Amino acid sequence: MSVSRARRTPADPWTVRARPAFLYVMYGLLLWSVPLGLVGGARPEMAEAIIRTMRAYFEALPEPLYALFGTGYLGYTAARTWGKVKGAER
Repeated sequence: MSVSRARRTPADPWTVRARPAFLYVMYGLLLWSVPLGLVGGARPEMAEAIIRTMRAYFEALPEPLYALFGTGYLGYTAARTWGKVKGAER
């Protein structure tokens, strides 16, 4: 196996799964708005309670955590793009 191929294929299968897992979580959060919209149409008071609870949860997360997430996500995206431009990655 060539060195570049070995570098591209991590030996740890969890590494391969972790990369798209984060995006699945983000998609889940976005798709959550669909059932929440349906609940809001049927029972507005329940939807407001759900929204208040979720807002409290997200406001409780420290701001540096959001910065770390953004930096990591953008850094990973930039590194992948750079690797593809250079031809080092698929």
